[in-house]
Amino acid sequence: MSLPKINIPRILYALAVAIGWGMACAAVRAPFGLVALGGLSAAALGFWLERATLVGPETRTRKDFYVIFAAGCGFFAIMGVGLASLGVILGHGLIQQLARR
Repeated sequence: MSLPKINIPRILYALAVAIGWGMACAAVRAPFGLVALGGLSAAALGFWLERATLVGPETRTRKDFYVIFAAGCGFFAIMGVGLASLGVILGHGLIQQLARR
Protein backbone atom coordinates (compact mmCIF):
# COMPACT_ATOMS: atom_id res chain seq x y z
CA MET A 1 0.00 0.00 0.00
CA SER A 2 1.46 3.34 -1.02
CA LEU A 3 0.72 6.74 0.41
CA PRO A 4 -1.36 9.11 -1.69
CA LYS A 5 0.59 11.83 -3.41
CA ILE A 6 -0.50 15.28 -2.31
CA ASN A 7 0.22 18.18 -4.63
CA ILE A 8 0.87 21.19 -2.44
CA PRO A 9 1.02 24.47 -4.32
CA ARG A 10 4.63 25.60 -4.27
CA ILE A 11 3.55 29.12 -3.40
CA LEU A 12 2.89 27.92 0.15
CA TYR A 13 6.63 27.50 0.66
CA ALA A 14 7.20 31.15 -0.22
CA LEU A 15 4.37 32.24 2.09
CA ALA A 16 5.92 30.29 4.96
CA VAL A 17 9.31 31.89 4.21
CA ALA A 18 7.73 35.37 4.36
CA ILE A 19 6.14 34.71 7.75
CA GLY A 20 9.35 33.12 9.06
CA TRP A 21 11.38 36.09 7.85
CA GLY A 22 9.05 38.47 9.66
CA MET A 23 9.34 36.47 12.88
CA ALA A 24 13.13 36.46 12.58
CA CYS A 25 13.09 40.23 12.05
CA ALA A 26 10.94 40.62 15.15
CA ALA A 27 13.43 38.60 17.18
CA VAL A 28 16.30 40.92 16.26
CA ARG A 29 14.15 44.09 16.17
CA ALA A 30 15.04 44.83 12.57
CA PRO A 31 13.75 48.00 10.89
CA PHE A 32 10.75 47.74 8.58
CA GLY A 33 12.91 48.23 5.50
CA LEU A 34 14.52 44.84 6.09
CA VAL A 35 11.12 43.27 6.72
CA ALA A 36 9.83 44.66 3.41
CA LEU A 37 12.97 43.56 1.57
CA GLY A 38 12.57 40.03 2.88
CA GLY A 39 8.89 40.08 1.93
CA LEU A 40 9.74 41.14 -1.61
CA SER A 41 12.37 38.40 -1.75
CA ALA A 42 9.78 35.86 -0.64
CA ALA A 43 7.46 37.20 -3.34
CA ALA A 44 10.19 36.70 -5.94
CA LEU A 45 10.70 33.17 -4.62
CA GLY A 46 6.96 32.48 -4.94
CA PHE A 47 6.92 33.83 -8.47
CA TRP A 48 9.95 31.70 -9.36
CA LEU A 49 8.37 28.56 -7.90
CA GLU A 50 5.11 29.11 -9.78
CA ARG A 51 6.65 30.37 -13.03
CA ALA A 52 5.46 27.37 -15.04
CA THR A 53 1.86 28.17 -14.15
CA LEU A 54 2.11 31.94 -14.40
CA VAL A 55 4.02 32.14 -17.68
CA GLY A 56 2.74 28.99 -19.34
CA PRO A 57 2.15 28.73 -23.08
CA GLU A 58 -1.63 29.20 -22.77
CA THR A 59 -1.15 32.38 -20.72
CA ARG A 60 1.51 33.79 -23.02
CA THR A 61 -0.79 33.69 -26.06
CA ARG A 62 -3.42 35.94 -24.45
CA LYS A 63 -3.69 39.52 -25.66
CA ASP A 64 -3.55 40.90 -22.13
CA PHE A 65 -0.52 38.86 -21.06
CA TYR A 66 1.45 41.86 -19.81
CA VAL A 67 -1.48 43.08 -17.72
CA ILE A 68 -1.81 39.63 -16.15
CA PHE A 69 1.95 39.46 -15.61
CA ALA A 70 2.04 42.90 -13.92
CA ALA A 71 -0.96 42.01 -11.77
CA GLY A 72 0.73 38.76 -10.73
CA CYS A 73 3.93 40.59 -9.77
CA GLY A 74 1.96 43.16 -7.79
CA PHE A 75 -0.06 40.48 -6.04
CA PHE A 76 3.05 38.55 -5.04
CA ALA A 77 4.71 41.73 -3.76
CA ILE A 78 1.69 42.71 -1.66
CA MET A 79 1.37 39.20 -0.25
CA GLY A 80 5.09 38.93 0.52
CA VAL A 81 5.36 42.23 2.38
CA GLY A 82 2.02 41.70 4.11
CA LEU A 83 2.91 38.23 5.33
CA ALA A 84 6.34 39.37 6.48
CA SER A 85 4.60 42.12 8.45
CA LEU A 86 2.23 39.51 9.89
CA GLY A 87 5.29 37.51 10.90
CA VAL A 88 6.64 40.53 12.78
CA ILE A 89 3.35 40.88 14.65
CA LEU A 90 3.32 37.17 15.49
CA GLY A 91 6.98 37.30 16.50
CA HIS A 92 6.43 40.22 18.87
CA GLY A 93 3.46 38.40 20.41
CA LEU A 94 5.52 35.25 20.85
CA ILE A 95 8.37 37.19 22.43
CA GLN A 96 5.96 38.85 24.87
CA GLN A 97 4.44 35.49 25.79
CA LEU A 98 7.86 33.99 26.41
CA ALA A 99 8.94 37.00 28.47
CA ARG A 100 5.98 36.54 30.83
CA ARG A 101 7.07 33.02 31.79
